[in-house]
Amino acid sequence: MKNVGIFGGSFDPVHLVHIQLAKAAYQAFGLDEVRLMPCAQQALKGHNPANAEARCAMLRLAVRNVSFLSLDSREVFRGGRTYTFDTLSELRKEEPDVRFWFIMGMDSVCDFPRWYRADELVDLCEFIVFLRPGIKPPIYPFSKKLLAHQLKGPMLNCSSTEIRHAVAKHAVFRYPIDTLVESYLRRHQLYN
Repeated sequence: MKNVGIFGGSFDPVHLVHIQLAKAAYQAFGLDEVRLMPCAQQALKGHNPANAEARCAMLRLAVRNVSFLSLDSREVFRGGRTYTFDTLSELRKEEPDVRFWFIMGMDSVCDFPRWYRADELVDLCEFIVFLRPGIKPPIYPFSKKLLAHQLKGPMLNCSSTEIRHAVAKHAVFRYPIDTLVESYLRRHQLYN
């Protein structure tokens, strides 16, 4: 059976810690591939992201040299609010012989009960949860399933929000970002 990681988020913009997390999950759990899946608009976040084409272009640049990483743009072009339950249900119908692993951070686990159909979502895939310093695992009725596979991630605290703010102020980044991604977002005047 093929094992496929799904790493969702706004990736606004993608930075090198995103790529390091995807690589860490791939290696630790013997995944066959990891698909980075930008969403149109996260249901639990308030900012309006850069347009779909720009975020997909930056993701393509960020994964260009890593054979097991790819872009899956289905959510970003579906439009509207994005629900992981709907996406994983769709993937399971399309690829019934694949075991899916959803990659997320412990901060997202804290919000998990607010996710659309969270109690059913835990049965659609395996979860890989990256531990974050200072965030304790919460206790839910479905915590055992959700927290079965935990992993220490890169200890760099990186923020797409702070990257956007630095670009808007024409400041130097203090976070790692692929040079071609940085060139793209500056050339296209994203976040200005």
